[in-house]
Amino acid sequence: MSNVTEEEVIVFLKARREELLKELEKVETALNALGGLSIPANYFYEEPEIPNSYSEKLKMDKKILFALNQIGSGDKMDILAQLKILEPSLDVEKLEKSIAVRLSYLKNKNMIKWDKNGRSLTYHF
Repeated sequence: MSNVTEEEVIVFLKARREELLKELEKVETALNALGGLSIPANYFYEEPEIPNSYSEKLKMDKKILFALNQIGSGDKMDILAQLKILEPSLDVEKLEKSIAVRLSYLKNKNMIKWDKNGRSLTYHF
């Protein structure tokens, strides 16, 4: 019997998890095409990499993840307010449009979770 390290097991399990997630997405696509049951979008949630510290040089996605991590949960305007605190020089009008696009991307890539509150979404991890 060969000795398998804990690290090798972790690498194997992470790779297997990715394979299974891809397979589940294929099943979801097939079910949607056939009008069958749907798996909740949050089911495929992937833990995002959240930066340890804030920097003006971070990409917008990372800035949003950092701000959301600081506030715990919130809608687009809550995240915008936190980013404005972190980086006062940001242009609020441009930032609001950019955040809306990036939140949609992060949501669709299942990097953040969300709850529907009336006509708005509340984001969280």
